[in-house]
Amino acid sequence: MPSNRYVLKPDVVIEPLVLRWFAWSHLVSPATACMNIAYRYLPLMESFVTSPDVHAAACKNPALIGGPFVDLPASSTDEVKQLIDTTKQASEMILFGEGLREAFRFLMKSADGFSIEKFYALLPESLRGYAELSYTLSGAPDLRVIEPLLYKKGFHKPENQSAMMYRVKGDQRTFAFSTPRLKRQDAIEIQKPFDSDVYDFLATLRTVPRSFDEITQALQVSEENIELLRSFLTEDTLTAAPQTAPGKTRWRYFGHACVLVESPTGVNVLVDPLIAYENDETLVRFTLNDLPDRLDYVVLTHNHADHVQIETLLAIRYKVDTIVVPASGGSLVDPSLKLMLESIGFKKVIALDVFESITKGDLTLRPMPFLGEHGDLDIRTKAAWLVQSGKDTILFAADSNNLEPKLYDLIQELYGSVSTLFIGMECLGAPFSWVYGAYLPLSVDRKKDQTRRLNGSDSDRGMKVIRSLKCESVYIYAMGAEPWLQFVTSIDPSEDTAPAVNARQLLELCKAEGIKAERLFGSADVTIT
Repeated sequence: MPSNRYVLKPDVVIEPLVLRWFAWSHLVSPATACMNIAYRYLPLMESFVTSPDVHAAACKNPALIGGPFVDLPASSTDEVKQLIDTTKQASEMILFGEGLREAFRFLMKSADGFSIEKFYALLPESLRGYAELSYTLSGAPDLRVIEPLLYKKGFHKPENQSAMMYRVKGDQRTFAFSTPRLKRQDAIEIQKPFDSDVYDFLATLRTVPRSFDEITQALQVSEENIELLRSFLTEDTLTAAPQTAPGKTRWRYFGHACVLVESPTGVNVLVDPLIAYENDETLVRFTLNDLPDRLDYVVLTHNHADHVQIETLLAIRYKVDTIVVPASGGSLVDPSLKLMLESIGFKKVIALDVFESITKGDLTLRPMPFLGEHGDLDIRTKAAWLVQSGKDTILFAADSNNLEPKLYDLIQELYGSVSTLFIGMECLGAPFSWVYGAYLPLSVDRKKDQTRRLNGSDSDRGMKVIRSLKCESVYIYAMGAEPWLQFVTSIDPSEDTAPAVNARQLLELCKAEGIKAERLFGSADVTIT
C-alpha cells in the first residue's frame, strides 16, 4: 500500500473552525470576533446547557430553522460545558467585546455634542489605544476601532483556528451559526491556523495523487486515526478536461451566487465562491474539480457568509492569483475584507472603491454601487460587479435592493447598457439583528427590527433595474435554494415563499417585454453568442 498514490474522495469536507464554531469572516475579523464570542456564542451555549430540551424541540420546528437553537442532543451538555470553559479562556477577547458594548452605551448616554476629547480617558481599559471617537454630521456619537492595529497586536488569534475533516452525508450539516462543532469519531482534527500550507496541501490532494506516507506526514495524523484517514482516500483520479480559451464569453453557474466567467481569450473570474461537494443525489452540480487550474481573479460582492465562504476560499487559495473586494467603510459592523483575507493566507488582495477598475487581457472588473441588504446600517463593503469580457458586459448585482431606481439610470449613462444581468430576489430576508445583533449596544425594538431586513429586490424593483440598464438577458440567482446552502442560509426553498413568487413574477414581466430570463438552480453552462 505505501507504493500506491491517493487523492481525497470528492465528498470529504474540510470545515474551518474558530473556537469550534464554523468559521465565517466576522469570526476572523478581530473586533466582530470579540463581540460574537461575548454576545452570540457564549450566551447560546449557556442557554443550551440550561435548557437542552427546549433547544431540541425548537430544532424540530421548521418555522424556527436558523434561530438561536443548538442542534445537539441533551447528552452533549457536558461537552458544551467544557467548550464554554475553553471559550472563556479567551478572556482578553471577551473583555474587548464587553468593552466595546460598554463604550457605545456610555457614549450614547454621555456624549452631548461638546468636544468628545474628554471621553478617551473614560474608555474601558481594554479599548484604550484601539478606538477613535467621533460625531456623525447629525451629531450622534460614534466609535471606530483601528482595525489594522487589532490584527497586529493582541486580538487576532490564529491559535483559535482549526479544521475538522470528515465525509459529508449528502448535503446535510447542522446550521453553522447556532451549533458548535464538537469532536466526533468520524472526523480528523487539523490543529493549524488558516494561513497554514496544510490547507493548500489538502486542496491539491483532491486532484494531485500522493503517497500515503506523504499524506500522513503532511497532516501529522496520529496512529489512532490512520484507518480513518484511509477511508477518506481513493486511488481513483479524475481526468481534467483540457483547458483552452473558449473563443467567446462563457459562464458557469456553481449554485447560489457563485459564477465562473471566462473571457474569449481565457482570462477568468470567479464570483462569490461557495462550491458544493459531490454526492450521489440526482441534482447535477459543479464541484471544486470543475474549476480551472488557475483563477485569475476572485471577486466578492459583500461580507455575508453565503458570499464570503472561508471553507471554499481555503480550498481554492492555492490557485488564486488575485482576490478583489469592495473597499471597507471601517465601522465596527463593516470589517475589512482585505485584512481578513490577508490574515488567512491570501497574498494578493486588492480593495477597490466604486467605479475603479482592474484589467487583465480582455477582461475588466469594476465595482458598482450596491444599495440595501444590510438593514440600513452604514456598511460600505458591498459592490455589484460589472464584468466586461471581450465585447460582453455582465453585471452581478447579488442581493442589491433597488431602493433608488435613479441610481441605475445614472450607471447606464456612465457605462452603457448591460447585456447580461445576474440579480438576486431574496426580497424577504431576515431581520438585521440576525447577523448584526451581537454588535448592538442596546437591544433593538422588535417592530423596528422586522422592518430593517436583509432584503434584496422584489420583482417590481428588479424590473426597474432591467429597464434602466437595457438588459438583453436576465438570470435570477442567489436564492439560497440549493441543498448545499442550507447549513449557512437556512432559507426556505419552497415555491410558495415571497422570494420564489417574486422570481416567477419577474420572469413573466421579462417575457412580456421580450427579454430572455431564467431562474438558475443547481448548475448551468452558457456560452454567450
